Amino acid sequence: MTEHGPTAVPRRDADDWEIATVDGEARVTIHWTKRPQNRLDRFLFDLFGTDRERELELDPVGTTVWRHCDGDHTVAEIAERVAASHESDRVAPVDETLAHFLMRLEERGLVRFDASETTGE
Repeated sequence: MTEHGPTAVPRRDADDWEIATVDGEARVTIHWTKRPQNRLDRFLFDLFGTDRERELELDPVGTTVWRHCDGDHTVAEIAERVAASHESDRVAPVDETLAHFLMRLEERGLVRFDASETTGE
């Protein structure tokens, strides 16, 4: 994982996603192929016939984050949008919650932080 702080600019690294309205709220569903990280992963995938196709449906907060991971918004700007758009008890503390969520997306290869756009702290 890369070092990234409030001035980092996350960018979606998955092209196959869609947005739909569910119960009056926007929801993003991301489709991607999980790639084995090493030979053991590959062996286990094949041994157990594990489906590599994945689907992740984001809740309204995740959808707000995803839509702003466009390479034009910093982590701080995304945090401000999340705080302004969602109830505080759902997202507090917004900085920690956002950092954890972005880290999980990055681990799955769904977002990236370009080295030229990040500032380590």
